[in-house]
Amino acid sequence: MSTTTTTATAETPFLTGALAANTSFWRSYIASRPHPSEAFFQHIQTYHTTHGDPALTLAHDVGTGPGNIAERLLSYYANVIGSDLNAQALSAAPDLVSPNLVSRLRFIHSAAEDLAAHPELEHGTTDLITVSECIPLLDAPRALESFWSLLKPGGTLAIYFYGRPIFVGGAEPEVLDALYDKIATKICTFLLPFKGTPGFKFHQRGAEALVSQLDNIELDGGKWADVERWKWNGDVPLLFNSKEGYDFEFERVDRRQKGEQTHEVRDREWWADEWDADRVKAYLDSVYPGYKQKAGERYKEVEEGIEELRAKMGGKVKVSFPVVLILATKKEQV
Repeated sequence: MSTTTTTATAETPFLTGALAANTSFWRSYIASRPHPSEAFFQHIQTYHTTHGDPALTLAHDVGTGPGNIAERLLSYYANVIGSDLNAQALSAAPDLVSPNLVSRLRFIHSAAEDLAAHPELEHGTTDLITVSECIPLLDAPRALESFWSLLKPGGTLAIYFYGRPIFVGGAEPEVLDALYDKIATKICTFLLPFKGTPGFKFHQRGAEALVSQLDNIELDGGKWADVERWKWNGDVPLLFNSKEGYDFEFERVDRRQKGEQTHEVRDREWWADEWDADRVKAYLDSVYPGYKQKAGERYKEVEEGIEELRAKMGGKVKVSFPVVLILATKKEQV
């Protein structure tokens, strides 16, 4: 997950806590996060091969972190670039990617907004850009300019984000959802204050994007064509925790343009997996890195919450996720 350039004192969602993380953290990160289904990547590929230029030479995963999504893209593209602002994540990536695939991957240390100026990246040469789980933290207008510059005319932009787990199985899934939210919201309060701090704009930007289900991300109709916004399980918030975890107000913003298509799909099999309480705990650790230190003695409240969740789950339970995907094609001419 990438973000824009920050000062040392500006704490940002996720990034600040992960900047000093080692390979062990990133291995746990990959294991604990949801694994996008192959159907998800095929969905992107179907769009790509039926719009604009269907070439499959080069893909670029922005906010690649330890490279797990970049590796998945190698099933469809000859070569893949992964970029991120987090140098530690990029350093860990070669050790976490299958050895027989590393030669087809290249990693670039850069903020998303600065990619167009990077000396190792050529303009107009990329077939697909995926923006993986990081757009809420970016200066979206600047980042979109970079993405547009790097893509070939007719190339595909795929921006996506997933949120909290949705408990589908178990005797009382609604109770499990509520317990998860209680724990996650409590963790978020450990990280306060947000308002009035150097990192406030990043928290504000991220919260607005998630409560808006990325509809606040404006795609210029003069530069992008065939915009499709897919929302799976949009009846569940994309926010990782409730608004009560924040110390500022924020509301939904809608910047969708005329002619865009929005598709809403309720599918509790989407990205489905079987999780136990330990997997939920590991997921929370990856979403809120470093919260234990800030919690201090209150960390026991999280442990108590996890144990309550464990008792209610009674073992592994099926989970699904809210997922938003924006697809767009770079226009041939502007």
